[in-house]
Amino acid sequence: MEFNTFLIQLLNGVQYGLLLFLVSSGLTLVFGIMGVINVAHGSFYMIGAYLAWWLTAALGSFWLALPAAIVLTVAIGLALEALLIKRLYRRDHLYQVLLTYGLILVFEETRSILWGEERWKLFSPFELVWAGGATGRAAGLGALAWLKENRKAAALE
Repeated sequence: MEFNTFLIQLLNGVQYGLLLFLVSSGLTLVFGIMGVINVAHGSFYMIGAYLAWWLTAALGSFWLALPAAIVLTVAIGLALEALLIKRLYRRDHLYQVLLTYGLILVFEETRSILWGEERWKLFSPFELVWAGGATGRAAGLGALAWLKENRKAAALE
């Protein structure tokens, strides 16, 4: 194997590991605060991104579409919380997983019906996310979590 190929695969592995860290951190945070296992949190992000793209095209301005997409996504989340998720607080966590997995399927099908199967790019005035930035943020969050836990352990000793 060539060295360049090895480096590319190494970076892919590190980025994938950091992606898994971010997903597990999100699940842990939501479960720790709310006591609900929400495996659909990435689907809420997807809906928000598609709403931002759609509103940017409809309104002609990224800066008008961004807060509107945030408000609409929060409204969708609050409605689903009140109508569906709230009913499962006192039930077994398996029911929560099944409901939120079902929401993933519903969100994906809704996206497919409303916006089709093509990939779209949201053109912003500047690039909000790029691969190195996302990797750096994930590594930084991991380092902060590690430091916090080590300080806690040192204080207990």
